Amino acid sequence: MKKEGISADELENILNKKSGVAGISGLAPDFRVIELESYEDNERAKIAMESFKYAVASYIAKYAVAMNGIDYIIFTGGIGENQINIRKGICEKLTFMGVEIDIEANNMRGEEKIVSKSNSKVKIYVIPTNEELMIAKETMRLVK
Repeated sequence: MKKEGISADELENILNKKSGVAGISGLAPDFRVIELESYEDNERAKIAMESFKYAVASYIAKYAVAMNGIDYIIFTGGIGENQINIRKGICEKLTFMGVEIDIEANNMRGEEKIVSKSNSKVKIYVIPTNEELMIAKETMRLVK
């Protein structure tokens, strides 16, 4: 901060809005935009997408080691519910663990569904969230 002469607020903005996949891709921090650009031969967008899928798969593998195996992978939230190719790419990096995604079952957005193949050692689910409901419930809990 001293070297660049920026404030704490400016640094927070850089870390929260201009780093990660947005920083790698040079695009807005919106996975829909980055994914579309990656199909248009935008090399930085391709690198950002691959970096993200690798990072998520790495965390899943690390947790599997820590827990001596896993039974389920659950995709939820905006990316997990809606980004078909991101789910596919993450799971493809985990085939060494017996993770087998069903390409046809995975070809959907925002519905609750099992997307693993029947022979997958790890079951893969997509489960939509209702973030607004959870925020309302937490707000009510705090108010009471």
